[in-house]
Amino acid sequence: MEKYIVKPSVDMYMGVKVDKDTKLKYKTEDVEQIVENLVLNSVTKITGDNFKSEYHTTIILQEGDILIFEDEGRGYIKPVEEFMSVEDAIKELENIKE
Repeated sequence: MEKYIVKPSVDMYMGVKVDKDTKLKYKTEDVEQIVENLVLNSVTKITGDNFKSEYHTTIILQEGDILIFEDEGRGYIKPVEEFMSVEDAIKELENIKE
């Protein structure tokens, strides 16, 4: 019997690892975001047939959290999945190789 793992993803995502000094701003017609003092504040506006919605979201961040940037209009998101740098991922895979 052999050991197996789930195939690692080779998809790349743009993002930033936050620290206490991180300051980011992103604005489109529908999304406005500010990251400052380890807080991500986001306002998202959605308009459709016969309705308008506006969502205010505040996410408390920790130093070292990674925010992924989605250039499809969502801006910065804090993913549910754990992300790491390519360098760290290679080290992790090297560890299980043995």
